Amino acid sequence: MKKTTLTYFLVLLLSIISLQLSAQTATCDGTLPFEEQNGLLTIEMESGILPNGSNWKTGSEADPNLSGSTITYIYWDGAQSFSALTGAPITYNIKINNPGTYRLAWRGRIGTGTSGGEHNDAWLRIVADDFYATKQSSATSTQVVEPRPSCTSNPDRDCPEGSSTSGYFKAFMNRHPVNLPVEQRWGFVTNTNDGDSFRFIWATFDNPGNYSIIVDARSSFFFMDKMVLRRTDVSDSNAFSLTNSESSCSTLSTDDKYIVNGIKLYPNPAIDKIEISNFSNYKGKLILRNILGKAIREISIQKPKQTIDVSDLKSGIYMITAMDGNLNFTEKFVKL
Repeated sequence: MKKTTLTYFLVLLLSIISLQLSAQTATCDGTLPFEEQNGLLTIEMESGILPNGSNWKTGSEADPNLSGSTITYIYWDGAQSFSALTGAPITYNIKINNPGTYRLAWRGRIGTGTSGGEHNDAWLRIVADDFYATKQSSATSTQVVEPRPSCTSNPDRDCPEGSSTSGYFKAFMNRHPVNLPVEQRWGFVTNTNDGDSFRFIWATFDNPGNYSIIVDARSSFFFMDKMVLRRTDVSDSNAFSLTNSESSCSTLSTDDKYIVNGIKLYPNPAIDKIEISNFSNYKGKLILRNILGKAIREISIQKPKQTIDVSDLKSGIYMITAMDGNLNFTEKFVKL
C-alpha cells in the first residue's frame, strides 16, 4: 500500500474514533436539539442552520451592554414579506426536560432606518402543545391571542390584530434605532398584536421531549442576537442575563418518537451505499449534509429500511439528519 493511501485511511480511522468519542458531547451545529435545564433555554440565533441559498446573513458588532463582548446576530437581506412566509425558515430544535409553560423572548434591534416601527419583526412559530400570547405578564391571563388559522375556530381566544399566518405570529419590537441611547437599542422585546401590544409570548410543553422553534423573515435588517425560553418559575431578570451561556446540545435518545431500538446506519465507513434501518411508522424526509452542515440532498423515507446511494460523494465525513418535530435524529458516517 502506498504511503499516501495508508495515511489517508489512518486519518479516516481517527475520524471514526473521534466521532464515537464525541457522540455524547456533540457541539451545537444546528442539527442536535438545544437542551433545556432547570426551566431555562438560551440559543444564539446564529447557531441555527441558515437555509442554503437564502438571504439570511450574519453580522457582528460590539455589545453596548456587556463591556468587551461582541454580538453576533442574524438578519434578512432580501425582500420583505409582510403577509406571507418567505419559504426560508430557520428551525431550532429543542429538548424540554421539565414540562410546563415557557415565555419566549428574543434580543434584537432595528438595524436600519429612522423609525421604531419598521425593520423590527420576524415570523415566529413554536411547535408545542400550545402557543399563544397575553397582554399581561401572567401565562394564565384570559386576554389571549393565538395565531391564525387556529384562532378562528377557538371561541376562547382572539386572532391578533395585524398579520398572522400558518401558525406564525408576527413578532416585533419597537425600540427606536436613532432617538434612544445606543445602550438601549438592543433589548429582549418580542410583542405581537398591532396597535395594542401583547408583550408575552408563551409555549406549553405537556411532556418532556423534542420540540422546535421556527423563525422566518418578515422585515429586512431586523437584527436578532439570541432567544430565551424560560419557564414560569424562572424570572425574566435571570433568564435575560447577558452573562448566561448558550444551552448545550443534547444527544438524541432511543425513546424519541418513531425510534425503535435506535436507528442504525451501516456500513460505516461506506464506499457506495449506506443502509438506514429501524424506522418505525415514520414517513418523511432525511437530509444529507456535509461536515459543515450544508444540505446536499433530501431523502424520502417510506419504509423501515432505506438504502441510500452515496457513490457520487467525495471522500469525507457526512451527516444524515431528520428534524421535523416527529423525528429527531443525527448520524455521521465516513465516505471512503
